[in-house]
Amino acid sequence: MINTLLAVMLGGALGALSRFGLNILVKQTGLPLFWATFSANVLGCLIMGWVYQWFSQQTTISENMQLFIMVGVLGALTTWSTFSMEAVLMMEQGEMLKAFSYTLLTVVACFTAFWIGMKFN
Repeated sequence: MINTLLAVMLGGALGALSRFGLNILVKQTGLPLFWATFSANVLGCLIMGWVYQWFSQQTTISENMQLFIMVGVLGALTTWSTFSMEAVLMMEQGEMLKAFSYTLLTVVACFTAFWIGMKFN
């Protein structure tokens, strides 16, 4: 059990650092910060689709490695809570069309990215 917890914890640290790195990159471009969240979620879904399909074809990948990548790295990279906060803040600021567009684009892009990721195998 300790090994499983360590795998998820270490994966989470890598995913969180990757997410933070995306924030820094987006800030440097001058784009609104929600683009970092959008990018992290779409990229995470694309990778998760690929990894999910790849894992389903492998018999030698340990459960701890799967948890390290899927729950740890990709779980920490992607962020439903930040996405939700950003959409609600847009609504509170009266930017209803922007909030609706952001929500629809994120959901469609993430589902599509996951599906495309699965097709890479």
